[in-house]
Amino acid sequence: MFLYYLSGFLFLFISLFMMFLGLMMLMFKFSLFIQWDIYSFNSLNLVMYIYIDWMTLIFIFTVMLISSMIMFYCVEYMSHDLNFKRFFFLVFLFILSMIFMIISPNCMSILLGWDGLGLISYCLVIFYQNYYSYNCGMLTVLLNRIGDVMIIISLTIMSIFGSWNFLNFNNMYMLVLFLIIISSFTKSAQFPFSSWLPAAMAAPTPVSSLVHSSTLVTAGVYLLIRFNYMIYKMEYLLFYILLIGLITMLMAGLSAIFEFDMKKIIAFSTLSQLGLMMMIYSMMFLNLCFFHLIIHAMFKSMMFMCSGVIIHSVNGYQDIRFLGKIFEFMPVTSMMLMISNFSLCGLPFMSGFFSKDMILEMMFMSKLNFFIYFLLIFATFLTVTYSIRLMYYLMKKNFNFFSYLKICDFKIMNYSMIILMFMSIIFGLMLNWFIFSNIEYIFLINYEKNLILFMCLFSLVFSLYILNKFIFKKKLFLYYFFGKMYFLYNLNNLFLFFFLFFGKFYMMIFDKGWSEMLFKNYFIYYLSLLNFKLNYNFLIFNMLIMMFFIILMIMFI
Repeated sequence: MFLYYLSGFLFLFISLFMMFLGLMMLMFKFSLFIQWDIYSFNSLNLVMYIYIDWMTLIFIFTVMLISSMIMFYCVEYMSHDLNFKRFFFLVFLFILSMIFMIISPNCMSILLGWDGLGLISYCLVIFYQNYYSYNCGMLTVLLNRIGDVMIIISLTIMSIFGSWNFLNFNNMYMLVLFLIIISSFTKSAQFPFSSWLPAAMAAPTPVSSLVHSSTLVTAGVYLLIRFNYMIYKMEYLLFYILLIGLITMLMAGLSAIFEFDMKKIIAFSTLSQLGLMMMIYSMMFLNLCFFHLIIHAMFKSMMFMCSGVIIHSVNGYQDIRFLGKIFEFMPVTSMMLMISNFSLCGLPFMSGFFSKDMILEMMFMSKLNFFIYFLLIFATFLTVTYSIRLMYYLMKKNFNFFSYLKICDFKIMNYSMIILMFMSIIFGLMLNWFIFSNIEYIFLINYEKNLILFMCLFSLVFSLYILNKFIFKKKLFLYYFFGKMYFLYNLNNLFLFFFLFFGKFYMMIFDKGWSEMLFKNYFIYYLSLLNFKLNYNFLIFNMLIMMFFIILMIMFI
């Protein structure tokens, strides 16, 4: 456990240093582009590029702060696990991959960090090693591989321009930007790649808190922020991002209302907020998107940690129908869970209020059509509804679990959440001062300003009375349709089947089929008849064939 304590203090020190440095860079509008010559021999140069600005440093601060709290949290949460050392090294490698992706302005180095995130998240999802974890891990890694392939294809097309440093470009092919957007959708679990995020809740709760709320799923949004100079020139792509974000928000909100697994409800909440980030990004409010990304990481990671304490206390049960009156057993954890939930709902004057309220006001001021305007209001209504429903089940309902368990607060786990609790309350105000020093540019009529507050109050009444009185008393089709995420789990088999089937078909027909016969066996057989003393090594033979074709081309030219 010494490793967890040491890394926790180290990450905390680094995060505070990064926050100070990031705020200084923001104030002085300063950025660094570093070129590191790793290896140079004659004309061969192996160069690593690093780009550091205030967004990079604030994001590293967020990742490091949450990681340090997770390390302290794991001292108690993973203390009974036999593989706690393996867990530590996996989490440590994940944090390194994330930081490597954050500081890279080069698509190739981003791909290395991106692939590291996908691979290590797979190892963390299957950490408990049962059939359910393996299935969830395969779903996670296969859907994420689609995004990795998209980045690889965009790399090959970018080779035409002679450089992979996308910060040097002012313009780009629309196809490349579309591939980057698709890859960010897979990593940020946007529609139709949403089903892996709830499935990834099979991982231990510290993994969910770090990976599936603040780092891995926000990597897609961060990639889009880095490509903003080129994407903002394409109106069609922006409208596409807007629609996908809106669909994801609605789908996640409706699914969370009909879900009873506590961690999956919080996962759907993450999904909904990611859709909101995509929407505000598509409206060209870049700083506001990043602001919400940071604030959301703070309170959502704390929400996952609170759920982990409750799950740890009741032998791993996650069904909220068994859990009630939690406030009487663990008051500190319940208080922190309610604070994070209020911040999610945008209650004045929590951190979430400063980002969500400004996002809705900016959207009201934008040129949206009425249909999108209405759906945005409805998605906000759903957010408050499932948050209040979760708190109702945990705090108000009767306790329906085994009565002989000792359910209480855990000291070290609660200590690790204290800093995140303060961040969930005051960090929004602090960051608002630094990023948006002027708040005089929002002009709304009274109706629109009061509409948000009215929707919050209406959803409170709706969730407490109508849902519990009517819908949840009956086994309706809505349970199966929304609870199974629009049957997207079943449709994913079709997605993955076609991709994997095409890959296998191509390999059997081309790699193992006629090319093998034509270029390897056929040529070698007839050349051996001519008594050529050839080495049967396939690579050498391919080189000979290539030389032969080059000579032919030179002769004909």
